[in-house]
Order: sequence, then structure tokens, then C-alpha cells
Amino acid sequence: MTGTEKLYHGDPYLREFEAEVLGIDGNEVELDRTAFYPEGGGQVGDTGSIGGIRVVDTRIRNDRIVHVLEAPPRFDVGETVGCRIDWERRYRIMRLHSASHVMEYFLYRRLGELRRLGSRVDDRKDSSNYAYEGRLPPDGLREVEEEANRFLAEGHEIRIRLDPSRPGMRIWRCGPIEMPCGGTHVRNTGEIGAIRLRRRNPGRGAERVETTLAED
Repeated sequence: MTGTEKLYHGDPYLREFEAEVLGIDGNEVELDRTAFYPEGGGQVGDTGSIGGIRVVDTRIRNDRIVHVLEAPPRFDVGETVGCRIDWERRYRIMRLHSASHVMEYFLYRRLGELRRLGSRVDDRKDSSNYAYEGRLPPDGLREVEEEANRFLAEGHEIRIRLDPSRPGMRIWRCGPIEMPCGGTHVRNTGEIGAIRLRRRNPGRGAERVETTLAED
């Protein structure tokens, strides 16, 4: 993986920073340090600006974190540039990502541990797909929503730790809930607010749970 320092792991609340430009390829820029989270683990890439130019996506290419600009940059390799995260978007993603882990914990408690087929979280919702024959019971999903919201309102601390047995593996922990996750998260469930759950059917043998913020 790239030698770029991952500032988003040290402080996911960092909104602005300065960095040295390591490489430029068309409208893609590599920095020596970044607070922009690159798409991965189901979480979308961050947007914002670098050197006053709009960042429309952040991705990993050939084990390097690249920032995709809306136009070729006016700065050069070796320059120090000011960088800014689209904070409102990022913060909503953090809230929804943390909420999705809480949702899944109570979903498994209610229906048994399901096989997760995939997930995607952006600033609008988290979509998690599970192997499931038939239809998720509406009453069961309502109970999951109620239990998750009670837990969120209690204001549980969220911590991230490194797994000593697996180098580079980050473990998300909140009360009795623990799971591997390398994404960005809030520090306390009280920041999330209430959530709403909705069932979707993405295809045969699969069910989707969409998690949104109740404030929307």
C-alpha cells in the first residue's frame, strides 16, 4: 500500500490540512499525507478541494491513494497545497457507517447471523445486502429499528483499536459490538441520532436493509 500518511485514521474529524504533492497523472493527484478517505470497505471516497480545485472522488489505484480532481491541477509536484474535506458530507457518512454496525448487531440478534453479501455507505444511506431466502419479516425489522435507536440514544462510546494478531487490521468497538472495519466513524452513538430501516429486495436469495437518518 502507498506510503501516504493516512490522517483520517488518526483523526477522522480533521477537515483541513496541508500536504506535499508527490505525483500528478492527468487530473489525479497523490499526496504525502491525506485526510481524504479512499473508497473501500463499502465506504465511498471523500470529496473536497486541493489547491482550490474540486476533488470529485478519492480512490486506491495500484496501491496508491489518488485524489481525482474535476480538472488538471495548476500546481506542480513538490509543492505544498491546502486541502479541505467536504465536511458535512463526510460527517453524514461517518454517522451512517457507525449506525450500520449497530443495525447489523441487532439484526443478527433478532434473525440470527446472516451472511453479508456486500454493503455501500454514502452520505444518503447505508445499503447492506444479506443472503436470505424469502422476505425479511416487517415486524422483525421494526423491532431491530427500535432496539437500535434505544442503543444509539444511550450515548455509547465508539473506539477503534488495532488487532495485534493481524497487522493493519482495525477493529470497531461499541459496547458489546465488535467487528473489523477500516472506515471513518463518529466517537459516540449520541452523534448519530435516530435511524430508519427499510427493506429492499435486490434479487433472488438476497435481502437488503437500507439505513437512513431519521432527520432526513
